[in-house]
Amino acid sequence: MKAGCSMVEKPEGGGGYQFPDWAYKTESSPGSRQIQLWHFILELLQKEEFRHVIAWQQGEYGEFVIKDPDEVARLWGRRKCKPQMNYDKLSRAL
Repeated sequence: MKAGCSMVEKPEGGGGYQFPDWAYKTESSPGSRQIQLWHFILELLQKEEFRHVIAWQQGEYGEFVIKDPDEVARLWGRRKCKPQMNYDKLSRAL
């Protein structure tokens, strides 16, 4: 499976912020294979294994905290095949 081609699973249960159905597709537009930064962040937020890196803000819908900005930037750089990615570059895109 190519990076950026996997589907984001919808969270189960009533907890957390619910996004519309279109937000769970990796395509930024019909026919596109490029993942957008917002979608990558959503993927990280939904995976338990990245809770030490990025997590939803307790009690606030739609707000999250980046606990390890350098690791988020490294993961984004790896996904986009850009090893020079750092948090300064990533934060400008946010």
